[in-house]
Amino acid sequence: MIFSEAQVERCEGEFAWVKIRPHSPCGNCDPKTGCKSVAITRLFGHAQQSYQVKNPLHAKPNDYVKVAVNDGDLLGTAVWAYGFPLLLLILGAVLGSALAPVALDELYSLLGAVIGFLLSFIVLRMRNEKAKQTQPSIVEILPNAIKLKNCSSH
Repeated sequence: MIFSEAQVERCEGEFAWVKIRPHSPCGNCDPKTGCKSVAITRLFGHAQQSYQVKNPLHAKPNDYVKVAVNDGDLLGTAVWAYGFPLLLLILGAVLGSALAPVALDELYSLLGAVIGFLLSFIVLRMRNEKAKQTQPSIVEILPNAIKLKNCSSH
């Protein structure tokens, strides 16, 4: 299991929206520039700041919680999100090239790659319902008296 500390922003039925908190020091802290891990995440991360998780413990807004996700679920999601589109792109290009007349094989290869890539998005959209079953979940409500550590507290 992979764990992360978070704060509940809002609740919607059996789900909660949490904001992941910077974790305790990991060795990448620099007294002058702060947490390198957080800086790298901000550089490459997207704008989404809060995430929907299952809330079986009925945490309330402003509660500090521990969120968990299975290692296998994380790896499987990464393979599907990155590997599957790449595989269909390559297969589409190869198939397009194989079916093309000799003079147009580059065009057919490009067209096959685009069709394969678009097909992967359709499959991933349909698979999205299954992915919701492996959604991260709140596994512990932390006492509000515990301050979640971050690199700026040093």
